Amino acid sequence: MDGYRPYLQDLLQRLRRLREEAGLSPNDLEERLILGPGWIARFESGQSTPSLGVLLSILQVLGRNLADLMKGLPARIRDSGFERQICAEQSRSDLVVHFQYADYDANYVLPGATTQQFNHVIKTLRDGLSRLAASDAALTEAIKTDSVAAAFLEAVRVWPHANPSDLWWFVIYRAYCDPFNHPAQFARLDFSQSWKRTGGWALEEVLVRHYGPYLKCKGINLFIAPADVKERLLRTVKVRERLEPDKIDVLLTGNAEGNQELFGVVHVKASFAERRTDDVPMSRALIKAGYTSPLWTMDCKSTPAAIPVNKGELGAALRRGPDERSAKRKDIERDGYFSACFSYNANTEPTPPGRKAKARICVCDFNNPEDAFSKFIVESWKQRKRP
Repeated sequence: MDGYRPYLQDLLQRLRRLREEAGLSPNDLEERLILGPGWIARFESGQSTPSLGVLLSILQVLGRNLADLMKGLPARIRDSGFERQICAEQSRSDLVVHFQYADYDANYVLPGATTQQFNHVIKTLRDGLSRLAASDAALTEAIKTDSVAAAFLEAVRVWPHANPSDLWWFVIYRAYCDPFNHPAQFARLDFSQSWKRTGGWALEEVLVRHYGPYLKCKGINLFIAPADVKERLLRTVKVRERLEPDKIDVLLTGNAEGNQELFGVVHVKASFAERRTDDVPMSRALIKAGYTSPLWTMDCKSTPAAIPVNKGELGAALRRGPDERSAKRKDIERDGYFSACFSYNANTEPTPPGRKAKARICVCDFNNPEDAFSKFIVESWKQRKRP
């Protein structure tokens, strides 16, 4: 996985020459193969790669075979790897990660990284997912969740200075969507759809695995609970509004005289897409009743481009003059819909020090579990215990 394959362009240019030698225009070939207009030009330019079946059909119309197509091509076509949905190549001391992003062949630069590190992270994901080949169907989701969480935590360990949100969005997500990282029996699965569930659960696992051991030393349990445990704990919550157990992500309990007392819920989101309908009503009810209810997010948001920027959704902090903050930022800082917001996107602007706000936006990373998030949780439990 060391970069886009120049030999592929050589192959497609050779295909174009064979068409021209046959005296056929792209339109002629599309007519004979019953292809919509523009497909042959797209294949020949490398914008789309024809499947083997399409390639053989084109050669048949041209009166050629695979040997004719390979004739005269450089030897490197025979000893190179194959193209993946995500791959990387070394560029001096940096690593350039290539992936498909809508209509773009996108590039993401990881400073100071190597192809060996990249392959190690991808292999962590691949090795985890390989367990699906011999597992019981009931374990499928657990294995996928564990594999994604393990790969991401390995990525932030290997690249501690990289933007965690970038690693999640540009590396782990793209690698998960590459079918070659999954067992062949799942070849027809739409991995972008599979990610919506797996990615959400994996992010909760990332939170618990990173902060759980540290908080446990402080007498606090940060955990993902099965439905029956959620229901039992919610019965102890003095909230008028009905709380739906399946809408709760990660629970917080503290050790109080030998018992576990629920004192909060962490809302875990990769982005803000479903936050308003699913999390805000519950969070407001919890805060009103005296519980802590922080938002924990990767704040992923980018626009398809050749060099995409994961700018996030919170926008700029309040400046002098008119309040032009985004609605999402106002929900937190002005309206206090969450107790606090912790973003793991280095491009997110935190609430400026000294600025008054009902709730603050903080930016964290995974270098040390003793950070703004864990300090907030510890302080929240101390406040809860006070008479």
